[in-house]
Amino acid sequence: MKPSVMSVARKLKFHQLVVLDQVLRSGSLLRAAQVLNLTQPAVTKIVHELESYFGAPLLVRGNRGVSATELGELVVSRARSMLADLRALADEVEAYRDGSAGHVMVGTLISASTWLLPQALQLLKQRAPGVLVSLRVGQMDQLFPAVAVGELDMVVGRVPDDWRWRDEAPQLEVEVLYGEELCVVAGAHHPLHDHGPVSLADLHGYPWVLPTRDSLLRRTADRLFADAGLDAPANMIESLSVLTNVSLMQDQRTVGLLPLETARQLAGNGILRPFDLGTTLQFGDIGCFYSASREPGPAARLFLDCLRLASQEHASPETI
Repeated sequence: MKPSVMSVARKLKFHQLVVLDQVLRSGSLLRAAQVLNLTQPAVTKIVHELESYFGAPLLVRGNRGVSATELGELVVSRARSMLADLRALADEVEAYRDGSAGHVMVGTLISASTWLLPQALQLLKQRAPGVLVSLRVGQMDQLFPAVAVGELDMVVGRVPDDWRWRDEAPQLEVEVLYGEELCVVAGAHHPLHDHGPVSLADLHGYPWVLPTRDSLLRRTADRLFADAGLDAPANMIESLSVLTNVSLMQDQRTVGLLPLETARQLAGNGILRPFDLGTTLQFGDIGCFYSASREPGPAARLFLDCLRLASQEHASPETI
């Protein structure tokens, strides 16, 4: 007989789902217990209770830790969606009570994390200091599924040209915030900075640091070289770490790519300097993705308003 919603609600408890979710995030019963401030036997007991209810194993133990069985993946996927709704409920109740609390989970890419998000966060904290914002930096292949199932409230970053072809696209909406340009940069004392306009061909023989092949910025970089009739540089390091990239460029030879606003910040500090290529390089639209079916909570709506306001204050192009 198919179990009724009432019978499932009586036997399954939210705290059991929280434990299962944390075990899979941690990859270890012990680490999950530490995060949840429980003992390992207590975590093991809760997992066994869930497996007993579902009548099959949910976890498998291997050399690299604990992972989900096929049934476990199904259960935790639904559980994460329910937990997201529960978090939204808690936020809405708290916001109803005092209008200034809640928790926002935001995914981001490099293109938004160095300028737009700090601006929006400052605006949010001025309006609602009690709102907690948790940021997760990653690639769209990781972030899109997370926002689709409710692990994240939104994802802020460059809008991929092909995003509507992705599996999660029907579950997502996007709001374009502004268009971003791109800069080719190097240390402030690179020998070609004082030679007037330069071309990619002039810079091609220098060492380069470029994003990894799975990133949107790398696809843009590859297209720039192809349009200039060039192969990718032979002397290259792949890195998504802004701090690492900036450090590499301090040798005054290594060249890299950065979104315009990121380059402006670093140029203002005298760390880097963009090259004059005699033309504007387009990076693409920066936007905010959120669930098409799940209404954002009050804290998430407030943060989205702050993102819009920060985007409106986006400075017009200027010399950097």
